[in-house]
Amino acid sequence: MTTTMRLTPAIGVQRNGSETVPRAELEPIFTELAKRWEASGRAVPGRTDEEWAILARRYPWPGP
Repeated sequence: MTTTMRLTPAIGVQRNGSETVPRAELEPIFTELAKRWEASGRAVPGRTDEEWAILARRYPWPGP
C-alpha cells in the first residue's frame, strides 16, 4: 500500500481555531526586500519572471 503525505503550508492557514492574518508591521520589510531582489535581477514572488517566460515559450526539441 502506498501512502501520500500531504504537507500543509504554514502561511495563511488556521491555527488553534484563530484565523491567521497578514501583519501590517511586516509589510515594509517585505516591500524593501522585493525592491532589493528586483534591483539585483532576482526573481520576486508575484511578479513575472521574463527569463522563465521566454524559456517556457520555446519548443523543447531542436528543429529539423
